[in-house]
Amino acid sequence: MLKKYRHTGLIVSDISKSRKFYCELLNLKIIQNFVEEGDYFNKLIKEKKLKAKVIKAISPDHVYVELIEFINAKKNKIKKPKRFYNVGTLHLCFTVKKIGRLYKKLKKNKVKFLSPPLKSDFDPVKTCFCYDPDFNLVQFVE
Repeated sequence: MLKKYRHTGLIVSDISKSRKFYCELLNLKIIQNFVEEGDYFNKLIKEKKLKAKVIKAISPDHVYVELIEFINAKKNKIKKPKRFYNVGTLHLCFTVKKIGRLYKKLKKNKVKFLSPPLKSDFDPVKTCFCYDPDFNLVQFVE
């Protein structure tokens, strides 16, 4: 039976760019940085002879984000953002303080947003969405 939510794993095209976004710009703390490979790993993901660079990072409230870049697999890099309404599209959501300041910081670092922070019609919050380096949607809520 479920006890708690553990982590979100993201397959990324360039772990350095994703590390910059999630760990440098959003301040998630890296707790592990390693290469995953071998029989157990490949059986687990039902593949053969794959290797992956992995960064496990943690938010201030102890939610993990796992960044995974496969080293020796053909990459299907997404070249443009998915539409928000596409089936299979998911998003990560972080509660933040000073959303306006975060928005300006990320825009200065060329992060693309769907909109600036907006007041919600049904919640007493401000919120907005941006894209990470692989066009995964990330939401911020203040």
